[in-house]
Amino acid sequence: MQASKVRTYLSVALFALLVAASTGSLLRFGLGWGMPAWAANYTAIRHAHSHLMYFGWATLALMALIWHFLSLHTGRALPRSVHWQMGMTAVLSLLSFPAFWANGYGLTQIGSASLPLGAIISSLNGLAWYLFAWLYWRESRHLPRRPLPVQLWDWAILLLLLSSGGALGLMGMVVSGGQSLFLQQTFLHLFLDLFAVGWFTLALLGLLWAWLGERIELPRRLPVLLLALAIAPTFFLGMSPALVSPPLFWVAAVANGLAGLLLFWHVAALLRHWAHLPWLMRFAVGMLAVHGLMALVVLWPGVWEWSSRTQLRVYFLHNLLLGWMSSALLALILDRLGLGKIQWVRWLGWAWIGGVGGMLLLLLWLGLLQFVPVSALLLLRAATWSSFVPAGVAGLVWLLSLRPNQAGSRTRLD
Repeated sequence: MQASKVRTYLSVALFALLVAASTGSLLRFGLGWGMPAWAANYTAIRHAHSHLMYFGWATLALMALIWHFLSLHTGRALPRSVHWQMGMTAVLSLLSFPAFWANGYGLTQIGSASLPLGAIISSLNGLAWYLFAWLYWRESRHLPRRPLPVQLWDWAILLLLLSSGGALGLMGMVVSGGQSLFLQQTFLHLFLDLFAVGWFTLALLGLLWAWLGERIELPRRLPVLLLALAIAPTFFLGMSPALVSPPLFWVAAVANGLAGLLLFWHVAALLRHWAHLPWLMRFAVGMLAVHGLMALVVLWPGVWEWSSRTQLRVYFLHNLLLGWMSSALLALILDRLGLGKIQWVRWLGWAWIGGVGGMLLLLLWLGLLQFVPVSALLLLRAATWSSFVPAGVAGLVWLLSLRPNQAGSRTRLD
């Protein structure tokens, strides 16, 4: 795949980040001041925000960077079919936003038909992921050995395919009129939680190690298979405690704790190469460590049920999606597009750290209000103002990605 085409996909991903982050600011505005009349369906807009974040920002950017680094390992140019797969993924991911905006996973009236547009577009996105997985296998199967990044991508893609079964299950329930709350929650969290915790985390770890592999000799022993197996059942912890039996909880909680310990192993290995990491990447690795710590805290009896009655899940998701995943992806993209050495662009990284870090602290405070009481409305409004910063940074980086490559830039995506 030509450098200009990959740059295009990264630019589309940055545009998706801009729209998703701006929609997140709208949702925070709604909590602090009330939703405007043209955006009255808060739940549906929240689905539009999260799915564009998942499909258009994270997944598209991860795939583009995986294709780049995989071609370095195989030593072969990528086939034209990869471009078609990436184009399909880009279009379908952007369509998820309007598909969810009106009614989320509910039915939308189009003419005389009532269609579950959200579930349909999720399933179509899944087809693009299956194509990606097949092309990835075809391109990587001839590698004489599978280095650490490739091993992580192998298992990340398997978890991606497993999580896609949740989207198919949700569509099946909407079409068949299924009413089981347990199945609905199982399919929903299999899809969204395993997608984020499994696919995002392993794929991004693979990219970080591939990026570092251009600068250092990679560690010989880091957990991959065991980490993937430990992550697989953790999606049950996203469900309501009323639906999860004690045995099922402990299976998921122990696996979650083990996954947290294994993530600390990767964090420690990454931090041994602190000098090679830009500050934005260091911030991301720090947030991954916080994610691992939260996995261990869940093992304390009663903490999981108590936290489900607070705003801590919102903090958990934003730490994972903004603090860890988006920060690391943004750092990788800035480097790949040759923007990391521009002085004022480096200041954008600091602005991102300040905005995201401030918002995470405010969301954590909201989750711990019973211990540190203050006006919840004040915290919500402060979180709204802090959310404008990452949206603004995303917009500026997107505009920079539209500029033609400058001579001497560090773009190496062909």
